Amino acid sequence: MANPQHIVVVEALESDGKSDYTINATGQIDMVDGMLGGVNVSRDSDAPAQGSTQEGTVWAGADGYRVYGGIKSIDIEDPDHVQLHVEKISDPGPGEDCQVTVRLESVDFISGQGAGEGALELTIESDIHGEQSVTRSTRLPTGSSQNIAESIESFEVPQGRSLTKQLTTKVTEREVGSDWFTGNDDYGESTTDIVMQCGAPKTVSEEVTISSDRGNEGKVRVNYTIGDLSR
Repeated sequence: MANPQHIVVVEALESDGKSDYTINATGQIDMVDGMLGGVNVSRDSDAPAQGSTQEGTVWAGADGYRVYGGIKSIDIEDPDHVQLHVEKISDPGPGEDCQVTVRLESVDFISGQGAGEGALELTIESDIHGEQSVTRSTRLPTGSSQNIAESIESFEVPQGRSLTKQLTTKVTEREVGSDWFTGNDDYGESTTDIVMQCGAPKTVSEEVTISSDRGNEGKVRVNYTIGDLSR
């Protein structure tokens, strides 16, 4: 087998920190027992790696892996509870492809829809045209931000070249039972071109205006990370 290209460590931040996670790669994933990337990791016999996909739960400790190939995505269910360490061991050579991932990172409150709404109860759908999409629901209090950190899709991009896709962000502001007097569900969407290249990740943000049948629009900012997330 070739040498591993990455190491991945999922570490609980507190003694009671807990989160499920999924790692998808282009090659084999091996779980490690001992020191990895300066962190003491332990092998969980109940969650062995299955080829190029690893699902696990970290709780009051750390899980570690060697990855043979590119990392397609790393999805953390509760990102506030864990610290993710990813280290690239070897870089692609000239002319080789890299893995560029598009990840729904977070959402920011910009403006609300007036008195009586409380927090924004949102459903966010991120759709890469002709590719994958993800849908997440979240509660966004006035003036706050919410981490999501969910990968949408990964693409192989040749070194020195770029790949352009269209990304549409659709936002639904749901009216819950206690807020029945504020009206029906409200909607908004925005579409932009995203350019994927090998190299360090970058942030792309879309501001989405949420329409209202009462004329008081809201607005949120949805943030994406695009790039080689193994860096």
